[in-house]
Parts: sequence; C-alpha cells; structure tokens
Amino acid sequence: MSGSRLVILVVLAVAGAAGATEEVVLTADADSYVYHYEEWGSDPQYEDDNFGAETLMYVLSNYYQWGDEDRRAFIHFDFSGLGEYAGADLVGAQLVFYAEHGGGGPQRFLTVLEAWDEMTITYNNEPMHGVELALCELNVGYNCVDMTHRHLKSWVDAPETAYGIVIRDTEQVQEYDPAAKIRTRETDYAPELHLFFTGEAVGETSWGQIKAEYE
Repeated sequence: MSGSRLVILVVLAVAGAAGATEEVVLTADADSYVYHYEEWGSDPQYEDDNFGAETLMYVLSNYYQWGDEDRRAFIHFDFSGLGEYAGADLVGAQLVFYAEHGGGGPQRFLTVLEAWDEMTITYNNEPMHGVELALCELNVGYNCVDMTHRHLKSWVDAPETAYGIVIRDTEQVQEYDPAAKIRTRETDYAPELHLFFTGEAVGETSWGQIKAEYE
C-alpha cells in the first residue's frame, strides 16, 4: 500500500460526561477501481488496466442488449495505529467520501478479504469480496455511509486483516444506468473512515487543549 496518512483523533465528549465517545478518523492510504467492458462478439476490454492514479473511482454494473460493463471501487485504510483501541468497544463506523455523481441505484459496500496494491490492482487480479457492510444509494456531494461496525471490530484487534472496502453496484439488467463517480485520495477529497469508540470522560482542561489544536 501507499504511505499511511495521519490518524486524527477527535474527542467528542463533554467535560465530566461518563461513557464518553471518541471518534478516530482514518484517511484512505490507497484507492482504485477495476473495469470490465464487453460487447457481445468482441473481446473484453480494460480487464488488465490499472486506475490507481485516477482522481475518480467509478462504480457501475450494467447489462445491455449488446453487452455488459462492470466497475468496482476499492478503498484501503491503515489500522496499524489503533493499538490502544484493541479490545475497546467499537460502537459505530461511517465511510465518508465525495461523489460527483451518485449513480443510478443502490451500491453495496463489502469487506475485502485479500491484500491488494493501489497501483497494480485490475479486474483480472482483484481480491475476493466478503460480508456486506452497507447498502445505500449515493448522492452528489458528501456521503456519510453507516457501516455495520461489528464486522470492522476485528480490523482494530488485528490490523493486518484490514484489507479494505469494495463498493459495487447492484446489478442493473433492464436499462443503462450512469456510473457513480467518487473522488479519490489524489484530490482534496480523500475518503475517510470514522470509527466511534466508547472511552473515558475528557476533563475540561484537556478538552480545551484538544479543541485549540483544531482552531
């Protein structure tokens, strides 16, 4: 994977509150998409092409009367800096990203089960997909997608198994739908994964210090 981005810790608790919640924000350290296109009677195209340096990731699954097209987006986050949260209570997770187009239907967000590299992943060597984390339609602008966080808890405890998230379109079999277009980390809109943990209350002094650092 590419070099890890900074892990930002934002403490959301108010002073003296019991059972405070801490939010950890991970910025994508790799993202890309894979692409298959085939017209009936012709050879498939783009299956060995890599799109790791692109500014947009496309998500699309279409079956036309003359062929088919499939694009899937992959995003990776580095969990290796979360050792202090191993065994902690992960109570929520959100994937946040910016879309220039939401696509024509709901998208599935799945775990990735194998390692992959941003600059070598293709349709022909893409890793296997795992359990579903979310199913929703995307919108133009910022999207905050709630993840099934219990599936991500193992990544906190064993970061070497955090192979990332794949976004794939639900199959469209009747007519053409436009692709979802998600900005990548090569832009100013890198995808983020927000993780929410229960933790100790934050004192008034420490909260003020933390807040001052971001003002």
